[in-house]
Amino acid sequence: MRNLKRTALSLVLALALVVAFTAPAFASNPTVTITVSARLIAITNTQNTWDIGVVVAGGSAVYFSADGNADVDYSQIENIGNVAVDVEFQGTDFEGGDYDWALGASAGDQIVKIAANTVAAPTVYDVLLKSAAEFNDLTTNLAAAGTYDWSMQFTPPTAFHASENGVEKEATVTLVASLHVP
Repeated sequence: MRNLKRTALSLVLALALVVAFTAPAFASNPTVTITVSARLIAITNTQNTWDIGVVVAGGSAVYFSADGNADVDYSQIENIGNVAVDVEFQGTDFEGGDYDWALGASAGDQIVKIAANTVAAPTVYDVLLKSAAEFNDLTTNLAAAGTYDWSMQFTPPTAFHASENGVEKEATVTLVASLHVP
């Protein structure tokens, strides 16, 4: 009987060893860490006002100058978002008094021209400011944390109504950033 117990015990032990080595091992469950950042499209501009002062019909162009001097001051757009952006701008007609001054490709009767340039081409004001219904590209593919220097040129109307003498007019320029798509 003793041999039978030993044999049975040996069989149970052998079976337990077979099961232990052939059964799948229990490991910890693998994990995947997911990290995501929301796309942020945002820009700033260093200058937010431009007081041109008195203009004369048919007068010469006035360049953006924050300090009132005749020199050109550059404003700087900074991409404070986390993706590359394209920057466009648009403007409103000048309002105030009885007659508005419209934005145009060239100065004319009751029409002003506003154009932009860059530091790369400081004497070429070829990017026209268009009315609020349209946008015009100012720069493309501005990298995150990147900057862009630019300036504006204002050409007064060639003629305006005498009743408008001394009347202050105001317009707004809006910069719009959008995701750059290569």
